[in-house]
Amino acid sequence: MRVDNTRTSGLIRTRRGLALLIASGAGLGSLLLGAIPAQANDTTKTVSADGQSVTFATNHTSRGVSGGVTLVVNSSGNWSITGSGHNSHLLVRTFHWKCDLTWDASAVSHATAKKAVPGNTTRTISSAAYDPNIQAGFADIADHGRADCDIVIG
Repeated sequence: MRVDNTRTSGLIRTRRGLALLIASGAGLGSLLLGAIPAQANDTTKTVSADGQSVTFATNHTSRGVSGGVTLVVNSSGNWSITGSGHNSHLLVRTFHWKCDLTWDASAVSHATAKKAVPGNTTRTISSAAYDPNIQAGFADIADHGRADCDIVIG
């Protein structure tokens, strides 16, 4: 038989233990989440001297495939994505680049086709097209537009 000299019932001890467990779990969870860095890419933005094109450039790594990408948007509405991917694994990996371009309340998303990269090699991939939304909002894109480009595996 357990000796209990705290003069509290078993139900109260259970509730206190549960509250302590929840509080310590919340504290540990916030500590872990605070230690994880943000996964946003550091994207550079360059407006051409004549103001007719904007270039966004960044690097990204996902599941052992890393590379750099450049997204170029023109005042005519044409856009292009050119990126590379280096596979550090021995097996073939398939990748493509996806870029999300945002300005004001508008957003467009474009991607390259998929490309297979054998182990320990680098491949380059590109896509280009016309987007009327880019043409209509080019002045805002040049002024305060943002791009987030990610390498997507599979």
